[in-house]
Amino acid sequence: MNSLNSASTLETHLETQTVIYPTLQYLVRFLPWDNKRIFDHLREECKHNPFIVENSDFHTSEALLDDILPHWYSPIAQELSLSEHLLGQISALSIPSRQREALTYLTQWLSNSGYLEETPEVWADGSIWNAKELEAVVPILQNLEPPGIGTRSLQECLLVQLKDQPESLAFLLIKNYLEDIANCIGNTSESKQNCQVILQKLHQNHQNINVDIEKITNAIHEIQELEPRPARNFGGSDAPIVTPDLKVELIAGSWQISLAYEVKQRFCLNSEAIKLLQESPKSRRDTQQLEALLQKARNLLTALQQWQENLLKVGQFLVERQQAFLQSRDKLDLVSTPQQLVAQSVGLSNSTVSRIVRGRYILVCNQHSRIIPLHSLCVPVGVGGRTPQQIQQMLLQLITEESPANPYTDEQLAQLLKIRFCLPITRRTVTKYRKISGIKSSHHRKLTDKKMRSKSRKQGSLLKYQS
Repeated sequence: MNSLNSASTLETHLETQTVIYPTLQYLVRFLPWDNKRIFDHLREECKHNPFIVENSDFHTSEALLDDILPHWYSPIAQELSLSEHLLGQISALSIPSRQREALTYLTQWLSNSGYLEETPEVWADGSIWNAKELEAVVPILQNLEPPGIGTRSLQECLLVQLKDQPESLAFLLIKNYLEDIANCIGNTSESKQNCQVILQKLHQNHQNINVDIEKITNAIHEIQELEPRPARNFGGSDAPIVTPDLKVELIAGSWQISLAYEVKQRFCLNSEAIKLLQESPKSRRDTQQLEALLQKARNLLTALQQWQENLLKVGQFLVERQQAFLQSRDKLDLVSTPQQLVAQSVGLSNSTVSRIVRGRYILVCNQHSRIIPLHSLCVPVGVGGRTPQQIQQMLLQLITEESPANPYTDEQLAQLLKIRFCLPITRRTVTKYRKISGIKSSHHRKLTDKKMRSKSRKQGSLLKYQS
C-alpha cells in the first residue's frame, strides 16, 4: 500500500513538473529583460505560434517624447567628447573668468543625456561657488551647442530648442499640453479623439488662436523632430536609450507605483485558433504539435503575468521604503534597503530580486519628471544601519566645524561620531569613508591651512606697504 502511495505521489510530482517547469524557464528568461525586449520577443512568437496574438482591442499611448525615435535610429557618435565640445565653446565666451570657471565646473553635473541633474545646492556643496552663482550661469550653458544642453527636464529641453519660435503652435503644445499630446500618436480612433480634446482645450484657453486637427498633427511632427537627448551623439559611443518599466506618481500625498507599460494586456490567447483545434479532426501527430504550441502560448503568458507581478512587488516595497527620498530627491533621505531585505519582504529569492533591479528603470512623475535606476533605491547598509551617504555627510559636518589650525584626526572623528551621532565606527572605517568623500587627511588639511594663512599675511603686508 505504501509503495502504491509513493508511486502515486511520484506520478503527481512528475506531472506537475511537466506543467510548471516551462513557465519557470520563461520567467527566469524574462526577469532581466525590460518591457521592450519582452514585447519584441512575444511579437516574434506571434509569427510562429497561431495560439498567441496581439490584442487588437488594446490601445496604447506610447510615450511621445521619452523614446520617440524609431528603433533603427542610431546616430554615429562623434570622436569629440561632450566635455571637449563644451569647453571649446566656453573658452571663446566673453564672460568674467569666475563665470567661465563656474560654467566649466557645471558641465561635470551633466548626465549622459545632456541634462543637469540635482539642485543648485547640491552642485555648490563642496565647491568654491554658491548656489546662486551656479544657477546664474545655467542660461549661458543652455545657449551652447548642442541645442537643449544643460536643461533640467524634457519640457525645458524642447522649449529651449524652439526658443526662436515662441509664438509657434509646437511651442504652445510643449509648454501647456506636453502630456496630452503623448496620447495623439498613431492612427487609432482613440488617438484621433485625443487630438479633438486638445483642439477643444486650445479653443477654450486661447480664443484668438486659429488651429485645426491638421495643424496640430503637423506641430506634433515638428516636436518629434526635436532632440530629447542633446548629448546623444557625444562620448565615443551611442548614448543608451532607456525605457522605464515602472512609474511612480504622487497621489494624495503618497507615492504610488504602477507599470509604465502593460505588456501583458498587449497579448492574449487566440480563441478562434483554440476552437478550431478542438473542433477540426486532425491526425494524432498534427494534434500533438498544435497542442504543444498551445501549451507554449499559455506558459509564455503565465510567465509574463508572473514577471509583471514580481516587478510590481519589488517596486512597491522599494517605493514604500523610499517615500522621503522620492519627495526630497536628497540622497541623505534614502533608507538602508539591501537586496536581501527586499527578497525576504516580498517572498522572492535574492537572485530573483537581483535580476529584477539590475538594468531596470523607474519614471518619477512630478513637476520635473526624471528616470532613475531601480537599483539606486536598494541602498546597502553601512555602519550602524546608516547609509554610506549619511556617514559621509556626518563626516563633512564634523570637518566643517573643526579648527583649521588643529583638524580632527581619523581617530578623533571616530570618537565624535560615537558621541554626537551614536554611530559605532572604527578609525579604519572612518578613513575609508573620508577617502570616498574626497577629504584629505588631517595632516594635509593642516598644511593647507598654514599655506592659506601665510598667503593671507603676505597679501596683508603688501597692501600695508602699498598704502
